[in-house]
Amino acid sequence: MYGLVKVMKGKINKRFIIRMYFGLNIVIYVSFLDMDLIYKNLSNIYTVGLKYFIIILCFILTLLIGKDGYGKIDTVLVNCAKLLTLIADYYLLIANQYKSGILAFCLVQIVYILRHTLMNKKEYRNLIFLIVSLSISLILSLNICVKGIENDLLGISFVYAALLITSLYCGINTIKGGLYPRYSAMLIGIGIFLFFMCDLNVVLFNILQNQDLKILTGFLIWFFYAPSQLLLSLSGYNKNYMKQVFSYKG
Repeated sequence: MYGLVKVMKGKINKRFIIRMYFGLNIVIYVSFLDMDLIYKNLSNIYTVGLKYFIIILCFILTLLIGKDGYGKIDTVLVNCAKLLTLIADYYLLIANQYKSGILAFCLVQIVYILRHTLMNKKEYRNLIFLIVSLSISLILSLNICVKGIENDLLGISFVYAALLITSLYCGINTIKGGLYPRYSAMLIGIGIFLFFMCDLNVVLFNILQNQDLKILTGFLIWFFYAPSQLLLSLSGYNKNYMKQVFSYKG
């Protein structure tokens, strides 16, 4: 994988590759949404394959950042978040190992929290928010039981919910008081918000009994999730380079 990326960066115009990946993401996105609407079957092998492929593309996009990001630490954190996302989606989409998938997504949110906290002028606010969120989730997990859901899975889910809400808070804060340029902060803020909306629909999909509503929320999961991953991948590139990508002729 590293060798392939190195060749792609050295032999081919990287700006062209990013544009190509951006266009391919849109084509795949429209394709699997169309399949979901037609077949109304979220476990269809073709739509699952396309969904996982789009996550692979987003991961490769971050590997191409190189020196065109916001520093080595930021780029490493973006790469780490995307690698963990790839692992988490493998467990949930392909292996159907929900505990492992949620745990991996917990790590994803921790990386995003760390990334967006390091680029915040008032880091302590994010830490306080995280402590409060985790405390509330711990109390809820010890006092709530849901029929049909194992206690450990429920506990992991509450922890993930706390991390997700904290990640949303940290992501939005990059717009108001972060050190990113507004362009990149908007990509982060919108990307994290769409991530949150995806997981909100995951919850609704699992608790709703009405079949039509389950189909709707199932459709909305990836309607929000795929663009969130693309935006968060692109947020790793600095503002000036992204201007070149979408304006440079050649």
